[in-house]
Amino acid sequence: MKFACKDFIGVFSNVYPEGFCEHLIAEFERNLTLGAGTDRQNGEGAHKHTKNDIQIFSNGKNILFDDFKKDSAPTTDLFFRGLQNCFELYTKEFSPLSDLKINANHMKMQKTSSGGGYHIWHFEQGNDEQAARSLVYMLYLNSLPEEANGETEFLYQQRRINPVENTMILWPAGFTHSHRGNPVYGDHSKYVVTGWFYNE
Repeated sequence: MKFACKDFIGVFSNVYPEGFCEHLIAEFERNLTLGAGTDRQNGEGAHKHTKNDIQIFSNGKNILFDDFKKDSAPTTDLFFRGLQNCFELYTKEFSPLSDLKINANHMKMQKTSSGGGYHIWHFEQGNDEQAARSLVYMLYLNSLPEEANGETEFLYQQRRINPVENTMILWPAGFTHSHRGNPVYGDHSKYVVTGWFYNE
């Protein structure tokens, strides 16, 4: 795994074994056919010009994933193991985090089709349950060509990160890292897994 960090945004390449991201995409699509998931319009009442994707929430128990390979650990265990490896590298870079009790135990899988995206600037730390969010994670499950757009764009850092398969990014949940998911162009779809590290 390769790790680079700039503007408190950690970028981790080749986090999972070959084929694992394709497995997660296949499991996402399989669970959609079983009735799991919702789009932003039905789930949140959002207008398509603000938020437009399909998502499945998993706490590791409510959604069943087939195993990655025969005799492998459960898919969710493999996912969170890789995420924990990224978190440990990130806390070595920013050691004050190591003094906190922070955990991540939910995953939100998203599919963004052509024209879709999270078009408005936003940050992840808010009121109520969102107040405990400390860090955000996002794993790109597939790569998009440059002309397909679909970047994660950070407003104040003036950065755009292109979707590259098997790349994880971690960043602070607060307003300093306001961001958006730029629209996907052409005959492409973007798949990600995202979620949060919470202060206990």
